[in-house]
Amino acid sequence: MKIRTNGNGHIYLSQIKKDVLNFIKHFIETYDYAPTYKEIGEKFQFTRARAGALIAEFRKLNLISKSNQAHRNIALSDKQLKLIPTLKVNKSYSTMEFRKWLKF
Repeated sequence: MKIRTNGNGHIYLSQIKKDVLNFIKHFIETYDYAPTYKEIGEKFQFTRARAGALIAEFRKLNLISKSNQAHRNIALSDKQLKLIPTLKVNKSYSTMEFRKWLKF
């Protein structure tokens, strides 16, 4: 999935993207494992493919990581867990900022 920018390397975080990130964060904190794409899709009433596309976009921005597991392979570092609640909906973010904040 291509990350949508405004032409100068900025992205806008929509409400649904913020909601999905919060869902993943709370799911992991509650169950100590990640939700599947199917569980994300069911929660937000969209397809597993759409959930996968959002996850791919979040990975490109380093908002989430990928674990080595084949199933439930979404992972969040401590930095990512702390950043998610601070993100603002419909705010312009530089893609470079995300990569710099979350550099591992």
